[in-house]
Amino acid sequence: MCTIGRTTVKAAGEAHHRPDAEECTVRREQGRTDCGSKRGRNSFLSTAFIPLAQNNLTVDCYDSGECNSINVITRDNYEFLRDSYFRYSLLLQKEGVHTPGNSVGEGIANLYDEMNTLVGDELHVNIEQEGGRLFFRLWKYHKWGSFTLYYFPVKFLESLNPILRRIAITFIHKLMKANGIDTFVDYEESDFMFEMLSEDDGSDPEEWKERMKLLDSYQEGKIRRLLKRVESKSYYKNLPKALDTYEPQNGFEQPLVDAMKRGLPFLTPARGIMQYAYDAYYSENPDFHPMYLQQQIRVVYDINDIVSDYLVDYYNSCSRETYDITPVTALDLSPDTEELFSMDDYPERFFRWADEFISLIS
Repeated sequence: MCTIGRTTVKAAGEAHHRPDAEECTVRREQGRTDCGSKRGRNSFLSTAFIPLAQNNLTVDCYDSGECNSINVITRDNYEFLRDSYFRYSLLLQKEGVHTPGNSVGEGIANLYDEMNTLVGDELHVNIEQEGGRLFFRLWKYHKWGSFTLYYFPVKFLESLNPILRRIAITFIHKLMKANGIDTFVDYEESDFMFEMLSEDDGSDPEEWKERMKLLDSYQEGKIRRLLKRVESKSYYKNLPKALDTYEPQNGFEQPLVDAMKRGLPFLTPARGIMQYAYDAYYSENPDFHPMYLQQQIRVVYDINDIVSDYLVDYYNSCSRETYDITPVTALDLSPDTEELFSMDDYPERFFRWADEFISLIS
């Protein structure tokens, strides 16, 4: 997708080409409990966007591997946005009022203001571009959960009996596949992390020895094998039946089985949690990339070891310079749009369950 400078909902009189730092993360307004170490949040945006009120805006689009430059400030795009605006006003049963302006660019800028007014303060508005076509995208944040980072630890699997271990591995595997959740070991940041942690920092020889042993397990040993196992193994085709027939043997197994049963709806969602990711402030050449959703929701071995501590510190350091990608529902408008913007509550339900499940297995 090619993207022009995006414009988001602002208070009256604010410059349209600059993002609002208060809008960049919905989590700033929520109380936080970190899955790792306690820390404050300080995400902000640092990118200024191109104003839309201009006569020519050329973007690069790729088609079959070839890059083509396209001017998107065209009468065809203006008319598409205009007709989309009037169509949505009709669906809202409101009167749409449009001022064409003295140029195509000014007409498009006016349409943004008018769409902003039409949808009100509850929704955000971006103008996106794909293949040379400009279109309105309405979007709204979902509410994040109580953890800053949703790290699902799998160390608890080692303490389970063989039958329950296979059930739990199957559950986590299906949860990962259905929601697009990964482990961290295959990401570029993991190589840098292992290199950093391998450097001699002058620590106590015994601590250094234990650290090297842990890192070796992550890279070549049992920890890596366990992470790969939950990523690739599924022992039960009928997991609900396996959970129903299993008889818990102690005070930990019963709540674990109950939590997995409550988590079954998250193994077959219409849209997995990663499909709600949307970078509303996208820039083709950012100074700092945002913290992607897959960096905030992932599977780890142990949330209390030095490796997870490093991941938390890495996130905390990077998030000071950029913003978080959090779950969003978006609706692209056209002159043929047939429904109003609406949201489901999958992310909210996912986070509520994950709060309980992660607390139990940590």
